[in-house]
Amino acid sequence: MTHTLVPATEADGRTAALLAAVRLQRPAFEGAALRAEEERTLPEDIVTMMRDLGLFWLKTPTELGGSELDPISFCDVLEEIAYYDASAGWAAMIGNGTTGCIAAWLADEGIAEIFTDDPLPIMAGQFTPRGSAIADGDGFRVSGRWSFSSGILHSSWLVGGCRIDGTDELVLAVVPKSEATVHDTWHVAGLQGTGSHDFSLTDVHVPAARICRWFGAAPKRGGLLFRQPQLLFLANELSPVAVGIARRAVDDMYEMAAATARGPRGSVLADRLAFQKDISVAESRVRAMQLLYRDAVAQGWEIARTGADASDVLVSRLRAQHTLIVEECLDVVSRIFRYGGGRALSLKNPMQRHLRNLTAAMQHVYISDENYEVAGRARIAEVAAGRP
Repeated sequence: MTHTLVPATEADGRTAALLAAVRLQRPAFEGAALRAEEERTLPEDIVTMMRDLGLFWLKTPTELGGSELDPISFCDVLEEIAYYDASAGWAAMIGNGTTGCIAAWLADEGIAEIFTDDPLPIMAGQFTPRGSAIADGDGFRVSGRWSFSSGILHSSWLVGGCRIDGTDELVLAVVPKSEATVHDTWHVAGLQGTGSHDFSLTDVHVPAARICRWFGAAPKRGGLLFRQPQLLFLANELSPVAVGIARRAVDDMYEMAAATARGPRGSVLADRLAFQKDISVAESRVRAMQLLYRDAVAQGWEIARTGADASDVLVSRLRAQHTLIVEECLDVVSRIFRYGGGRALSLKNPMQRHLRNLTAAMQHVYISDENYEVAGRARIAEVAAGRP
């Protein structure tokens, strides 16, 4: 039984059709979940299906062949995929965010090289500046090593954050995967199916056309979607994945409750008052987190639609909300996990996968106590300045 806590935003016919197509693939997503963990990356047939549905280009400008969904519609689709399989949802999240940024911000010459008519590229990488770029003729020599490049095995292009040597300028270097060394590092306890390996570059020449000046720059193409504050353009992706996983954990625990008893004379879990209370609280908390992330995403979208300036206070507050959402989803699943008994420890039991996957999601660079510190500091300064 599936409980959709908040109806999807389906006013746009494209979104309704896309959601319907994703829901038809539920058996495929769910059937491949264990295979993805065993292979430590999404199985090839799942990647092919997601390509065919356009699920890696929901945040790519329409002029390049993408869907350019509004943020709420995007979250609807991402949450739905994550409900079926966390690794597929995560891979869609990374593929969309990385590809979408390059698609909107890279110079025209680079776009002409990368975005051919068919197939559109899937990108992986890391924006954190772990590399250096040294001026070299008509481009730069790039070296560095980047971790957590989710989806790298099914991606064709890689993106690495760099600092231009001798300056404070940060850029994104875009290279064909064939020019990188992929390191088999993804031996982990959660989100195993995401293929989040490291990659490195050693003195690779990157033409200036494939050096993306993304940090703090205006987009070169695309509509209102790309006028959101840059940090919100990326940070709003994690919450729907976390909520999708937590929703599924609650539903799976409901399913387990009727058949789970403690000891030969123990009461059936579904009949225990403590469980009835805790599962209801869990479902309410997940619903609250779903509403909270949709509110945060809507606020970022409103900034883009109205052209209003985004204050540091607002952006930091919304990032703090996204941090809270992931933390709460993990806590919800942690609290109901104990009701699964010994069965929940089985590597084939979905409850332990939900717990591990959310624990792994909490380690993402965008989910940090520092987000609360920044938000609190900004608000304290605002109050001290006499602004309500």
